[in-house]
Amino acid sequence: MTLQEAWTPGIWVFLVALLLSLLATPLFRGLALRKGIWDKPDQAVKIHTEPIPYLGGAAIWLAWTVAVLLYAVTASQADWRAVGALLAGGAVAFATGLVDDLKDIRPWQKLLGQALAGLILLAGGIRWLAFPAMGVWPLLDFAADSAVVIVVCLVMHFLVVLGASNATNLLDGLDGLCSGVTAITSIGFLLLATALTVWARYDSSGKAVHYEYSELIMVVSFALAGAAVGFLPYNFNPARIFMGDAGSVFIGYVLAAMMIMFASHYGMVKWFLGALFIFGLPIFDTGVTMIRRIVNHRPIMMPDRSHLYNQLVDRMHLSVRGTVILMYGWSAVLAAAGLLVLYISGRYALVLYLVLGLLLLVLAWRLGFLRMSDEEKAAADRFLAARRPRL
Repeated sequence: MTLQEAWTPGIWVFLVALLLSLLATPLFRGLALRKGIWDKPDQAVKIHTEPIPYLGGAAIWLAWTVAVLLYAVTASQADWRAVGALLAGGAVAFATGLVDDLKDIRPWQKLLGQALAGLILLAGGIRWLAFPAMGVWPLLDFAADSAVVIVVCLVMHFLVVLGASNATNLLDGLDGLCSGVTAITSIGFLLLATALTVWARYDSSGKAVHYEYSELIMVVSFALAGAAVGFLPYNFNPARIFMGDAGSVFIGYVLAAMMIMFASHYGMVKWFLGALFIFGLPIFDTGVTMIRRIVNHRPIMMPDRSHLYNQLVDRMHLSVRGTVILMYGWSAVLAAAGLLVLYISGRYALVLYLVLGLLLLVLAWRLGFLRMSDEEKAAADRFLAARRPRL
């Protein structure tokens, strides 16, 4: 298959999603203004100067859904079971985030909705199966159908869905950050899936291996990139609309679904690691945030300004635009690193992933990003006290 043949359906999907997102975003902004659906500043975590309307996530979800559905209707050999699971799970993830935007639901309720979206993927045959072949360690070399492998794969499946959904949710803290990083990550996934589609893969006997989800990943990547790019002009600093949890949770779900599709074969750890690299910025930001809260004896689920982008603004005194552009660059570097798995073995990719993560964590520590000042602790405590009656 040539690159033109592989990308032609996806390019049309990208254009449809882009156009719909560009047109739908101002419509949903107008609806949010009429209904008073605002994200109000609190001078602790949300420091924008005036209320900003929500519902941008509705435009992203609508653009992506219509584009993917259009592909499935027009494609001659679409996997309707997988596409149906993607669309249904996406609707559940979007609805979960939207209810949180409107009603401010509890964390466990949000996790339940995300888990339901992951369960729908399972029902559609999209499941994490990349348990590594451990031939060098016979005691750990379980058969693909063993109980150990089944349990580990199920745990990994839901861990990826819940982790990615919340990582993108946490990344949505500066104007244009989550939408721009989503576009970069989608392009990274597109290139990784293209390698699986265009480059023939062979088993030990020399027989060509078809990676069944590679073409679908390309289409989903094109659709998500188009929806994110179409939303970005309205969301870049100064933002005129926010995507809200409806958008960030939905985006995390779609990226999780693609990572799971990269991991749909026993022993195919390499491609999943590549996807983790490409998605590395939200993972690292979430990790630093959790570690900072633990080190400073703060509740893990408590909102505060512990994120990398907060630290760049608060400690390094970068502008919002400068911070967002820097994070774009960081995301692009991690995406490029993820594509290196095309040239190295899975075990070396794992070592590279762990070493890079450790180096970035040491850098964050050296820059003081893991420390919380007395003023920050006091502000976080005041914010938590104000929210406690609602928890």
